[in-house]
Amino acid sequence: MTGATGATGATGATGPTGPTGASGAQAEFLSAYSTPPQSGTASTPLIFDRTASSNGTAVTHADNTAPVTVQEPGFYEVSFHGTISPASGVSLPETIQLYLTQQGTTVPGADATHTFSAASDTASLSFFQIVQVTSVPAEFEVIPAGGDFLYSGTTMTVSKIGS
Repeated sequence: MTGATGATGATGATGPTGPTGASGAQAEFLSAYSTPPQSGTASTPLIFDRTASSNGTAVTHADNTAPVTVQEPGFYEVSFHGTISPASGVSLPETIQLYLTQQGTTVPGADATHTFSAASDTASLSFFQIVQVTSVPAEFEVIPAGGDFLYSGTTMTVSKIGS
């Protein structure tokens, strides 16, 4: 037979403080945009006149330039959206393709195409891709193919999603 439980004893001394844990990862991103309509031509990178928002040092952009530059190796999510229309006086139909390059090389799966059949046409083009960067600095640019066109309301966002 078990007897009654005795009184609880005094609390012992507090042990030493443990090591500080790792802090949460800081988001690393940059979003560049261009709002005024600009003329575009084949093989000439699109210009982003402003930087909308950025955090960290992994991604940089100089206003009124084309490239968004990655400064740290890792995996990046790259997205683009913009509105295009045929330039005045072009022969229709006209097909315009916009595609992403990394260090001058086309990124597979990061492109969008539209064929214009009327001078009053406009098209919203967008693409999204995850890209690995192994050598830095690495430049991302949006390059057109086709003929002359106008572009506006363009945005390119580059976010680091992993090491």
